[in-house]
Amino acid sequence: MNWQQLDSLSYQNQLRHLPPEHKLLFGSVLLLLVLLGHWLVQMLVFIWIGVWVVGYARIPVRSYLLFLLLSLSFFVAGLPALLIDWIKMGVATPSVEVLVSWKLGSYLFYVSPTAVNKVAVLFWRTMASLSCFSLILFTVPFAEILQVLRRIGIPSILTDLLMIMYRFIFVLLQTSYQLWIAQRSRGGHQGFKAMLRDVGMLATQLFVRAMRKYEALYKGMAARGFSDSFDVLSLHTHSRSPRYEWESAAGCIMLIVLEWWTGGWGF
Repeated sequence: MNWQQLDSLSYQNQLRHLPPEHKLLFGSVLLLLVLLGHWLVQMLVFIWIGVWVVGYARIPVRSYLLFLLLSLSFFVAGLPALLIDWIKMGVATPSVEVLVSWKLGSYLFYVSPTAVNKVAVLFWRTMASLSCFSLILFTVPFAEILQVLRRIGIPSILTDLLMIMYRFIFVLLQTSYQLWIAQRSRGGHQGFKAMLRDVGMLATQLFVRAMRKYEALYKGMAARGFSDSFDVLSLHTHSRSPRYEWESAAGCIMLIVLEWWTGGWGF
């Protein structure tokens, strides 16, 4: 899945007709519950949003799973730092329960049950948070997100910067892919040293081409009489759905009650 596909799915999903502010509010409330709730609530939010994204919005399962796996790769990259502790041999240390341990020189590396429990809690919080973001990214076009941000009082300078950054994500990805294909077709990326050299050249050319794209964008806006801010228009007509509104409200209330019943909040 690439960014272009993600952008196209946000315009073609079956929840496209719903007001964007409702979907943003729904995703934000669930994200708040995920950040403040226990692992059970986080697991239920993850499953429930999967029903919304795959079942209601008709997002392909492959695209949804690829988004979660690619985003989860950053969590996996940080697992060693979260799981592994170390102590120096011969130094008095507090007794801790150890699941796995190994020696490396004068140091003892080990994995404790406490670290495993923390990783499990963080895993469900990460998965549920990613699912909340996926609901917004897959069902709300970025232009409509900017419209909602402007309506709630976000300064136009910030929304304009977000729009330009979002536009240049596609430019950088497309340009880097073209440069990578050109290098591979000329026999590049063969061996570790060659790969480092080619990546450095790719980064240099990517910067040069990105600056040229930015200059062309600036000249294009100046030629069209750009003044203070971009005008984001939406030609799509939205309609409310009582069924989805009642389901989302009832689901959030049930999750709040469950969190309170399990002792999560003290009110």
